[in-house]
Amino acid sequence: MFDRDDYKQVVSILGETSDDNRVYEALERLTFVLGFDRFAISHHVDLLHPPVGAYGLTNYDNDWLNEIISGQYFLDDPVQISCDGRNTGFLWPNPRMLETLTPRQRYIFEQGAKRNLCGGYTVPMHLPGEYAGSCTFATSRLETVPSESMPAAFFAVSFAFEAMRRVVRLRAGLELPAPPKLKPREREVLILLGRGKTYGEIADILHLSEHTTHEYAKRIMRAYGNIQRNNLIARALFDGIVTYPELLSMH
Repeated sequence: MFDRDDYKQVVSILGETSDDNRVYEALERLTFVLGFDRFAISHHVDLLHPPVGAYGLTNYDNDWLNEIISGQYFLDDPVQISCDGRNTGFLWPNPRMLETLTPRQRYIFEQGAKRNLCGGYTVPMHLPGEYAGSCTFATSRLETVPSESMPAAFFAVSFAFEAMRRVVRLRAGLELPAPPKLKPREREVLILLGRGKTYGEIADILHLSEHTTHEYAKRIMRAYGNIQRNNLIARALFDGIVTYPELLSMH
């Protein structure tokens, strides 16, 4: 059983900080609180040539990190590949993973085990408009990790990802204001704009005049700082004001 007070304090730090060093310290502390030895949180990108906006933090040994990059293990990492198409955390290695390992993937696992990275728990990250990523906690003896650590890790990682996002925005000078609060009718107009409807079509659907529809649209854009229509939908998706199912619905 882990220290719940310590856990809550770490999650609180991750929920507030935008500082690289504090994120690192909090994740390292979280790792030990949960009963693991190592952590790695990163976007799934080419580590030899990371793109702008990519992020990563780890307390892996430098020798192992250099081997991962120089050997391009990240291209065939079975844990990273297992993140594709899933949003739930998972333990590794697991029987299904071991059955499908290629010789190179088995070699990567063996090299990690030599550094006491014998097993772990990984939480994938998939958000619209962002690089896919994951957060992994690893240990030499997975059987010693308390069972309650996995759901606790899954919950805490959501705060770690958000902290990572704040750091990336701050580095790029893209600190965004809080999302505007739209009224129900404004949100309806926004969704129809996202479906590519004209002002006339929106007016017919909502039984409004075209002038009133246009005024609603201008009000929404002003709420976003006079943003242009083509960027408006991307921001609304990013902020969670609208969803892909709503925009893709034909009804």
